[in-house]
Amino acid sequence: MSDQNMDDLLAQLNTKFESGSGVNSKAQKSSHPSSPPLSATSKPSMEQMLAELRADLESGRGRPSSAPKQAENFNNPDKTSVVNAARERDRLNALIDTDYRRQAHKREQKWAEIKRQAEAKIAEQKRQAAAEQAAAQRRQQELIELQQREELRNKRRKEALREDAKKWLDKLHPNSEEGRWFTEFSYSYENKLQAAIDYLEAMRETGL
Repeated sequence: MSDQNMDDLLAQLNTKFESGSGVNSKAQKSSHPSSPPLSATSKPSMEQMLAELRADLESGRGRPSSAPKQAENFNNPDKTSVVNAARERDRLNALIDTDYRRQAHKREQKWAEIKRQAEAKIAEQKRQAAAEQAAAQRRQQELIELQQREELRNKRRKEALREDAKKWLDKLHPNSEEGRWFTEFSYSYENKLQAAIDYLEAMRETGL
C-alpha cells in the first residue's frame, strides 16, 4: 500500500470517528439532558488506536512487498537455469574429456598391440630367415662333405686300381695275344700304367 493510500485511509477513519462522536454527543444530550459529557479519555483512546494502526501500517512499509518477492521469484528460475546450464555444461565437458581419455587409451593400446604384432612378425621372419640360412649352410656343408667323401672314394678306388694295374702288368706277357693288344692300346697313353688303369676300370664297369 502506498503512503498516499495509507494517509487517506487514516483520514477516513479519523473523520468517521469524529462524526460518530458528535452524533453520540447530541443523542446523549437530547435523551439524557442531565447526563454528564463524555470523559476526555475517550478521544485519546481512539487516537491511540489510530496511532497504533498507523504504526502497524508504517511498520508494514519496511517489509518487502509481494511484488519484489514475485520479481525475485521470477528472476530466480533464470539464475537457477543459468547455474544448472553451467553445471550441465561442466558435466558434459567432463564426460567428453573422460571419453576422449578412454578413446585415447584404447588407441594407445591398439597401436601398442599392432606394434607388438609387427615386432613379433619381424622377429618370426628373422627367425625363419636364420633357420633357412642355417639349413642352407647345413645342406652346403653336407654337399661339401659328400663331395669330399666322393673324392676320397675315387682316390681310394684309383689307388686300388693303380695297385691292381701294377699287379696286372707284372703278370702280363708282352708276346701273348693280350700283351700285343695292350701294347697297341697303350700307344696313346703317357705310360703303360695309366693305360692299364683305364683298361682295368673299363673291364670292371662292363663286368668282365
